[in-house]
Amino acid sequence: MKRILLIISATIIINTMLFGQICNPDTICSTDTMSVEPNLLIKPYPQRLDTNYQIPCKAVFCRTRSMIGFRVEFALSNYYYGEKTSSWIGQHGGPNFNFSFAVKKFNLGFRFKPWTIDPQKEMNFNGNVLPTTAIVNVIKLDYYLGYSLDFKRLISVEPYVGYNRSSFPVINQDELNQEFVFNKTGGFVMGATFNKYFSPYKHFMLKDYEYLSLFVTVGYGFVNFEKVHPDLDNGYFEWNFGFSYKGFATNHFAKKVE
Repeated sequence: MKRILLIISATIIINTMLFGQICNPDTICSTDTMSVEPNLLIKPYPQRLDTNYQIPCKAVFCRTRSMIGFRVEFALSNYYYGEKTSSWIGQHGGPNFNFSFAVKKFNLGFRFKPWTIDPQKEMNFNGNVLPTTAIVNVIKLDYYLGYSLDFKRLISVEPYVGYNRSSFPVINQDELNQEFVFNKTGGFVMGATFNKYFSPYKHFMLKDYEYLSLFVTVGYGFVNFEKVHPDLDNGYFEWNFGFSYKGFATNHFAKKVE
């Protein structure tokens, strides 16, 4: 565990030193000027109205990135459990679906990570023996808060912390003629996402302040699997590889030409 945390911390520090953080989104202005009334001379948030000019003046119209956005991602995940847990459900992978809201550099998100497994061995749960012929859905739900560190060359590192909720419903109980009820469990999760964003291109049908990215996420879940069965281990390591779309709303304003 200490080795995982050291790798994540070292990667963030190295990226920070190599690329230097970019704090301001691009502002794009037209090249044409026009005469506008004072009540149309708008400045970017939070100062919306410029009252210093009471007569028409020359201005250009501009747009800049809003502080509000969202991100959608799809990834393939791999999970690595302790020896006791893996002897029951194996070291498996699965899809990873993510949706998050962005407010400035903060990300508030939700990950849905399902997979279906056949148990590697029989285990007794509350008097019922779960056989190896069972079909079990391993479902992980992550709720997390992250922060985006944006660097040059459209590289971003997004560390996150959150909470995982794990469940193990058996989907062929009727065939087995038994009912299995497992305790749900959860725990603290932490990690970081490493993104390489790509500039908008017209042939991708993207607009200003919309981006595609390839990313890798590494993380660790301090999940208490002993609540499900006392013979299981606690915790798991995961890594994900996928692609995402991230977009922000656009603010429009008029800028006076001096």
